[in-house]
Amino acid sequence: MPNAAACQLPPESRLQDSLPRIDYLDSFEVASRTPEQDVIAIYAAVLGHLPNVFKQLLVLRSHLVKPLGIAGVSYGDLARPIDTGRNYAVGDKIGRWTLFAKHQDELITGANDGHLDFRVSVFRDARPRIVLSAIFWRRTEYDQREGGAV
Repeated sequence: MPNAAACQLPPESRLQDSLPRIDYLDSFEVASRTPEQDVIAIYAAVLGHLPNVFKQLLVLRSHLVKPLGIAGVSYGDLARPIDTGRNYAVGDKIGRWTLFAKHQDELITGANDGHLDFRVSVFRDARPRIVLSAIFWRRTEYDQREGGAV
């Protein structure tokens, strides 16, 4: 498995335009061994396989934040495989998040929640490399002031 390295958001990425403001941005890159691979297959390989311990922790987090009005996930949601043969359209669920943009070289998924909106990009460029990026927009005054829990 290749080592990921921190990098800048590629200037060709459409991610920076997907939220009205960016409060947090993180990007990591890996070399691509299969530059012609479909971005849905790349997305499924990167985000479709969580270790059981992470699934359990996410379900626990969901139970803890539900009284605060923050959406969560079930173990079943996390265990459902991503169908790489499906033709996804904007607005469809791909894995556990909504598809916001689909391009030949990039998928942007995410969610809008009461306290924050986030987007995740899987971007393939000509180097060849794959860049995984995440951005967050804190929507509440508390989150903006105190750096609330992401």
